[in-house]
Amino acid sequence: MYLDLLRAEILKQREVYLALKAGRKESVCYKSYRHPEFGTQDENYENRLRLAYYLLYEKVEDEEVIFWLFQEELIDRETNSFQGIGAALEILTFLLAKYNTGHSYDAWFQRAKNANFDCACGYDPAIKMNDKFSDNDLLDCIYLCKDMGFRDVMELLVDLWKGSVAAWGDADRESLIRFYTFLGKEEENEMLYLEQLSSAKRTGKLRDTVQAYNRLIRHYLVLGQCAAAHGCLDEARELAEDTEIHGLHPLGDLLEEAFEVICQERAETEGGIAAEKSIAVACPGRDDTKTEELWEWAKAKFTNGTEWYGNLYIKRIAAAKAMKDPDSVKFDKEYGDWCKKVGIKKRG
Repeated sequence: MYLDLLRAEILKQREVYLALKAGRKESVCYKSYRHPEFGTQDENYENRLRLAYYLLYEKVEDEEVIFWLFQEELIDRETNSFQGIGAALEILTFLLAKYNTGHSYDAWFQRAKNANFDCACGYDPAIKMNDKFSDNDLLDCIYLCKDMGFRDVMELLVDLWKGSVAAWGDADRESLIRFYTFLGKEEENEMLYLEQLSSAKRTGKLRDTVQAYNRLIRHYLVLGQCAAAHGCLDEARELAEDTEIHGLHPLGDLLEEAFEVICQERAETEGGIAAEKSIAVACPGRDDTKTEELWEWAKAKFTNGTEWYGNLYIKRIAAAKAMKDPDSVKFDKEYGDWCKKVGIKKRG
């Protein structure tokens, strides 16, 4: 059943393939756009990936189309701010290699190898792939749906998979968290994160427990539930005195979340501190005393001499401004000094 559901979606790519053969390339050609957070991206990457899977699983032998798609994908790998290799390039490489008996594509494969740092490290021109669709199990099909953005089918398959799990463990819950997050059902993850936290506590491993707190706090922050996030932070802070967790992670994660909670509770906005009326809306029932106490804790923990990272510096500055702390000027200078030291451009 699950194979039939996914294959029906893949077979819809035949129309895209025939359109491409007729010269209508607009849905699968390289089409760059600028993402405000992730930089240069390709609007048609997902469409091209879907077509690549169609060519793979339907065993379409069309050297001209495969080579053209490979070239379009190569432009994306060379210009994409995220870099990466990607399933589309791997599939198209596997398909194109079948026509490389005279080594006519060796130079193109070398260009792909040089496309970006990730390709230089991990791209394999001799990659082998399984083109037998029926070999995919239920979890394989879920991940294929995720890759190709088939959300409706993926939701059906996730429900089937949930019913097949006899005894839930950490790995199963972790998979379901990822599925729900991709499907835009983050609210469903609360109980899963709580169960992961309970499991970590049972192991007695401090770092695992703090990391489980970090993920639960992050979940609440994503949902804008700053009071719940603050409550979890207070619990996790009791463990943060142990030197075992000091350093970038997981203490750095706790500090990053603390700064975000402070900004939410003080309703920090792009242009500065929001009006008092907006603060009440942003975080109903907020406690200024608790916010101030959290700020003093995070501020002190940050200045313990550890080498931090860019986002943490930036969020400390934002929290200082939210708290109207005059040290924000000093923190901004420290961030600038750190940027010079590591050789990156200062943001903000």
